[in-house]
Amino acid sequence: MKTLFITFLFTILTAFTFLPDYNILFVGDSLTSYNKGWQHQYSKQRGADYDNISKGGKRTKWMLEQLKKYPSNSYRYNEVVIYGGINDSFSYVSEDETIYNIQQMVYIAKKMGAVPIVVIGYDPNKVIKNTTYSDEVERRCRTRYIKLQKRMVTDLKWCVIIPMDTTITRTDSDDGIHLKSSGHNKFSKWVFQNM
Repeated sequence: MKTLFITFLFTILTAFTFLPDYNILFVGDSLTSYNKGWQHQYSKQRGADYDNISKGGKRTKWMLEQLKKYPSNSYRYNEVVIYGGINDSFSYVSEDETIYNIQQMVYIAKKMGAVPIVVIGYDPNKVIKNTTYSDEVERRCRTRYIKLQKRMVTDLKWCVIIPMDTTITRTDSDDGIHLKSSGHNKFSKWVFQNM
C-alpha cells in the first residue's frame, strides 16, 4: 500500500513538471493595453506566456478583425481573453452589434483550440465618476455600459465569463475610466480568482 501511494504521489508531482507551455492571447482596448497591467499580472499568476493585441480607443469590431487574422485550429493559445465594449458604449455602437462581435470572437477562439474567456469588467457605478466628460455624457455612457455588461452575462454563450469586479473603486482610477496600478493589481486578482 505504501509503495502504491509513493508511486501515485511521484506520478502526480512529475506530471506537473512536464506540462506543455501555457499561452494566453489577450484582445481588448486601453483597459487591457497598460504595460505590465492586469493582463501581465494575471499571466504571471497562471504561469503563462502571453501575447496582447489590445489597443487604446478600439471598439469590438476592430478587436474581431484582429482576431480573424489568427489561424483556425492553430492550438497556439490555451486561452483567449476578451475584454472590450466600453468604447462601443461611449460611441453609440448598438448593444446588439457589440454582443455579436464578442460572440464571434468566442467562436474564433474555440476554432483556434483555446478556451474563450470574456471579462465583464469593473462596476461602472463605482468607477466612472468625475471624468473629463460632462455629467450628461458620463451618465449616459455609464448607463449604456452597465446595460451592455448585463447583456454580456445573459447573452454570450460557449465561453467562460468572469463576472463584474466588485473590488475596484474610483480611487483605483486616475480619470474615472482607466485603472492605475492599484486597480490593475486588484483586477488581476479578481480575474484569477474567478476562473
